[in-house]
Amino acid sequence: MTPRKELFIKIKETLMTIPQMELVDLERKQMQSDKFPDLFVAALIRINKITYETMTEEKQEGNVSVDVILYCRDGWLNQHNGTEDPEHGLNEIDLLDAIAEKLQFLQGNQFKPLQQTEDETEEQEMTGMFSYRQGFSTMIYRKLAPKYQPKKITLL
Repeated sequence: MTPRKELFIKIKETLMTIPQMELVDLERKQMQSDKFPDLFVAALIRINKITYETMTEEKQEGNVSVDVILYCRDGWLNQHNGTEDPEHGLNEIDLLDAIAEKLQFLQGNQFKPLQQTEDETEEQEMTGMFSYRQGFSTMIYRKLAPKYQPKKITLL
């Protein structure tokens, strides 16, 4: 398994433990069209640019940033102004805190512990949907196929 796959799978499995999540998936612009899924809470994972350095013995290490974009439909927990929500319509903040708690220091076999680096509101065009982006960074490791193959030679 590649480090990118391991990173995605570990993050997805971890986010799926948050009960409010209806969809956790790889960011493929699913929420950018007019026909976004009929969901109330979704988290999409975007693995950004990886900057590699070549090491000895066909190994590479790289710095990578990962974004988790949280999408929440307006009123997903009866949180409209003036309703019974005791949290003042700010349940998304609880979800953002839960995501940060779950992912901070998450590590795998091919990546070091994740560390949160950013947290911001995402601008988007969908009416009735809010989005928030949390950024994390880590260092990943991989081994490449050897450039040279050992050959056995015999002396006469």
